[in-house]
Amino acid sequence: MSDAAAETPQSPSLWCSRLAVFALVLIAVVTLLHRFFGLPTSVALNVVAAGFILAALALALGLIGMIGVWRTGRPGAARIALGITLSLALLAVPFSAGFLARSYPLINDVTTDPADPPAYRALAAMRSGKANPADYPGAKFAAMQAAAYPDLKPMDVNRPPGETFDLVVEVLRRLQMTVVSEEPPTEDTVIGRAEAFDRTLMLGFFDDISVRVMATGDPEEPQSRIDLRSSSRYGQSDFGANAQRLRDVMREIVARLEATVPAPGEVPAGNAKKLKPGKNADQEKAGGRTSRDDARKDTRRAPERRAPPP
Repeated sequence: MSDAAAETPQSPSLWCSRLAVFALVLIAVVTLLHRFFGLPTSVALNVVAAGFILAALALALGLIGMIGVWRTGRPGAARIALGITLSLALLAVPFSAGFLARSYPLINDVTTDPADPPAYRALAAMRSGKANPADYPGAKFAAMQAAAYPDLKPMDVNRPPGETFDLVVEVLRRLQMTVVSEEPPTEDTVIGRAEAFDRTLMLGFFDDISVRVMATGDPEEPQSRIDLRSSSRYGQSDFGANAQRLRDVMREIVARLEATVPAPGEVPAGNAKKLKPGKNADQEKAGGRTSRDDARKDTRRAPERRAPPP
């Protein structure tokens, strides 16, 4: 072996670091494009999967390069160390995600009414291709949800359906969700429906939300029932994100309901006495002063009681 060849790193050492750096840049760029520039989720998932495959290949080349460096003593240890470190860091993401998914049920669709979940209508067109179907998966998901999230139940509200529907839509917007469809209840249609979507913070995956508000109780004392549904547009496991989203929505609904209930002893605004500025207010003040002055005068003019003579 010549001196020049002995000083040149082997091919596995060179390609180990190159592939690892390329995989890191590829995954980072695709994630940014998907989160902020509207890259389709299906395309992003395929490219990210290719990035992880490149990271695995870089790891294999790094192990081969380590054997070559140990046997021949040729340079390239620094490149191998860089490539193996980056590859392990990248491959730790899917492995840790898979390990974390074992802590949650393998479902991606939760609802407060598994027997008759709110349907996706406007959002159904966005669930094409490799996206999860718009229809609820059925009894299998319902059984797993009942075991994992028994607290997800319908909400009964002592408000008319129209008022309840407006409040729920306001809650969706307060939680930074994008409302795509609103069908408020009317005299002919006693059921109100709304659909929205939310995005995860880091990766920007789409999750869909459907709301149904229907009238219950007597016509003289109208009440409402709220049913919710949240599901991931892609992926088999949601890591509990959809259940937590429904809890956040229900918690915010309760907070808004409590905020609109008058406090005990509070006078409603419609019953409060109003004074017009100027003359009426001055007359009211003057009347108050006059009555107090008259009371003091009557007190001064009242005859003094004297004790009877002995």
